[in-house]
Amino acid sequence: MRKTIFRSILPLLKRYSTNFLHEQNIGLKLQQSMERKMRIASKSTIGRELGMSGSSSPEELPITNYDFYKRFFEEPHEGDFMYHLQEYVNVSTSGTMGRPKTFLLPKSGLQDNMRKTGFTSIWIYSHDGEESRFEAGDVVYTNVPGGSHLAAYNARIGARQNTGLVSQCPDPDLPFQRKVDHFVENFENIDMAYMTVTTLIDEVYPRIGEPFHLKGFMTQDSSAGVLKEEIKEITGNYPKVTYGSTETLASTLASIQHPGCFFFDWRVIYPEFLPEDVQVRFDVPLVSEPPETTPMMDVRVGERYQLIATLFKTDITRYAMPDILECVSKGDDILGVEAPVFRYYSRADNLIVLHNFTRIAEDELVQVLKEAEIPYVDFTARKELDGAREHMAMYIELLTPMSEEEILGRIHEKMMDFDKDWRDFTHFLKYAPLKIRLLTRGTFNKYLRSKPGMPRINRIGMREERLRELLRFSSGA
Repeated sequence: MRKTIFRSILPLLKRYSTNFLHEQNIGLKLQQSMERKMRIASKSTIGRELGMSGSSSPEELPITNYDFYKRFFEEPHEGDFMYHLQEYVNVSTSGTMGRPKTFLLPKSGLQDNMRKTGFTSIWIYSHDGEESRFEAGDVVYTNVPGGSHLAAYNARIGARQNTGLVSQCPDPDLPFQRKVDHFVENFENIDMAYMTVTTLIDEVYPRIGEPFHLKGFMTQDSSAGVLKEEIKEITGNYPKVTYGSTETLASTLASIQHPGCFFFDWRVIYPEFLPEDVQVRFDVPLVSEPPETTPMMDVRVGERYQLIATLFKTDITRYAMPDILECVSKGDDILGVEAPVFRYYSRADNLIVLHNFTRIAEDELVQVLKEAEIPYVDFTARKELDGAREHMAMYIELLTPMSEEEILGRIHEKMMDFDKDWRDFTHFLKYAPLKIRLLTRGTFNKYLRSKPGMPRINRIGMREERLRELLRFSSGA
């Protein structure tokens, strides 16, 4: 019955959820939403401490980070926040980017975010480049962490609502491996799927043994753009990539014209951008005199920026994200979107810098491994010192056997072609700054299964204690 109702109103839902994509006055809409947010937030303790007033402009406010909000999240009092305390839920970040952090987020803000981005996301995820193939009742598979993580909270909301628009699976509190099993056992009945690229290529595809069709494959994995052809070969469609976090919620939508890229949903977020060379530190509570930011509609194609995020329906304001994004286009012609399109470039602190000579990002390494035809499961890379020489050490798990010598030769050759700084470094300092460490088969799978949060590998700069843990799995200890 519900499916029948939704089929009849699907055209109305589509218009409601997609008309905003063609908005031409995005800058004005953003400003109006920001003004409304500041009028409400200025009455709270957080707002007053940030210097908000009903007439203040965003550029007058300081740039914040987690340490500013921490005391409010850990010892909240009535009046500290935009809404009454009973309206807030306690969520945690994934532990993959450091120790888990606690956030208080308003239920009304989370629900507003889901209402605005929910159907739009589903409509775009099932778009094959010509039109959206979404139908009422489609089955959406999600492999996200359980517990108090934001993704699990959103999944539970969706499961409880069970409106009939989509059917969600599996149980969000199942362990990671059981969720993988569920997909393998039920893939013929699944229409869209959200998981990491590693899970798809290394876990799911080998067990199924042949390509299978999905209306959409969604991920936040930055390697999806590089591996888009492999993903299309497996699932029948290019990957749809979004950017989101506990701080920014689900604030982006996938680009169709540019697989692996995304644009911001200006209905839920006020994004500002700092050029990469003037980025602020994201480990200080407050930057009271921040550098001038670039409005979203003024970013330049080919330039990289640090994201400064303000959520309209939460207390997060001018939050310095530890991420560098690159603008790849001033719009998406397939969707008719005029908002700029971005790709994730790197964490601001996750670049391998050798002798202050060459800067190496994760996406560059993924591209090099692909072009060097290294059959790998996953990898992590870090800077290591050998005497006075700095090297990039890559810890790699292979899909099929290959010697360290051959891998080193292939990767170094591609780095010489791909990265001018690497080539100049090698010629100038007269050594190849690369070391290869092979891990035993199954190492990353064991490591990921031991983690309570979203299964994800820090491919750049893995902390020492986590690397030791990874190596213990490789040694069989």
